[in-house]
Amino acid sequence: MKNLTKKGFTLVELLVVISIIGLLSTIAIVSLGSARAKSRDTKRIADMKQLSTALEQYYSDQGGYPSVTTAPAWPATLPSSTAGNDVILGSTNAKVLASGNAAAAGAAAGTGSFGSTANATGTVYMGNVPSYPTPGQSGKTADCNGWGGSAAYCYTSNTTWAAATFSTDYRLFWELEAQNPAANLNGTNCTTSNTGVTCS
Repeated sequence: MKNLTKKGFTLVELLVVISIIGLLSTIAIVSLGSARAKSRDTKRIADMKQLSTALEQYYSDQGGYPSVTTAPAWPATLPSSTAGNDVILGSTNAKVLASGNAAAAGAAAGTGSFGSTANATGTVYMGNVPSYPTPGQSGKTADCNGWGGSAAYCYTSNTTWAAATFSTDYRLFWELEAQNPAANLNGTNCTTSNTGVTCS
């Protein structure tokens, strides 16, 4: 009489294999999410370098930095929710940095500022002002409303447009998703100014 038993995997063996595959998939997904966050942070750092360069070229030609509609108390230390204190860079009204931008709602007012593409005239220092890479951390919105909830590049200056055409100092507020010791950025709340970048 022939033995009709078939060889195959036992239920325990199948469960072990499925568990291992599930564990490896979870590790891969977590690693991918971390890699994406690092990629967005790398772009933020590169954006700040480009913005700093454009603002220094602007300063060299114009003798000052763009002024905001309503200057905050100086030195500004965090993004402000007060209307006119901060310009959200990369938004519709702050897409271009040019010497001949006219006043635009929500952007730094007056000749020589951040403005919309339609308003850009004169020397263009940055033809496509970058916007904050998304998606950022969950729960953050594209506004300049203090640390911890801001998913935007927020520009402000030490002088109001009505008081002086140009400012002698500026701040760019932005947030990282994770600390970056390799770039000497030991914090997630970052400020770029004419003296460099600091994160806390």
